Amino acid sequence: MYRHLRLNPRPDGVAEVTLDRPPANSADFEMLEELTTMGLGFARDTPRVVTLASAHRIFMAGADLGAVELSAARLSPFNLAFQAAMNAWAAIPCPTIAAINGHALGGGCELTLACDWRIMARGRPRIGFPEVRRGLIAAGGGTQRAARLLGAARAKDLLMRGRLLDADEAYQIGLVSEACDADKLPHIVDALVQELLALPTHAVRASKRCVDEGLETTLFGGLMIERREVLALADTADAAEGVRAFLEKREPVWTQG
Repeated sequence: MYRHLRLNPRPDGVAEVTLDRPPANSADFEMLEELTTMGLGFARDTPRVVTLASAHRIFMAGADLGAVELSAARLSPFNLAFQAAMNAWAAIPCPTIAAINGHALGGGCELTLACDWRIMARGRPRIGFPEVRRGLIAAGGGTQRAARLLGAARAKDLLMRGRLLDADEAYQIGLVSEACDADKLPHIVDALVQELLALPTHAVRASKRCVDEGLETTLFGGLMIERREVLALADTADAAEGVRAFLEKREPVWTQG
């Protein structure tokens, strides 16, 4: 079904996705369509956790500039396709983890921002938005997601200067969730996966919805989203078990994942 993505659905409910468009996973229309299709598929049939990695030494080098005609009329459909792909990944209901083993530049950085966690290897890899150095901007959602994640000042510093960061500097400003030695990357990603699998699925997904939806509304609107979600959780077996286990001073045994 996919030419540029590999999907490994594990028995424990983890979906391992691997970017595989050599040599640099640069995104063309076909790859963007595949990312959109997969993201929408995960929204319909949601795994417990999704991980995203690269089959190559580069995580993703951004857009395939050879596939882009630099006029407004020709760039427009490509930009819409890019935003659609990033939006589809950001809307996946379960936790998503980007394992950044190589450069994540431009659209590659934007794709990691559509994930909930970004774990990046130290050493050679760099992350950031170099588009301004090509006379463009990070228009696949980069300007908006970077500002929401980092705040306006840090986002402007990255976007307006086209600065590329190593893993430790990216971690210091909050662009990535964790920096680690390259050989530890798979182990750290797996440890996070196992931690998430040990938590109740409904509560984890409700927490994600509250944050994502709340960012798009007022404080009052966000509080209403919280109320909607906690009342829905109150009727679940896992919430009853969580409270009972707390009162009985024991570890909960989740019945719904």
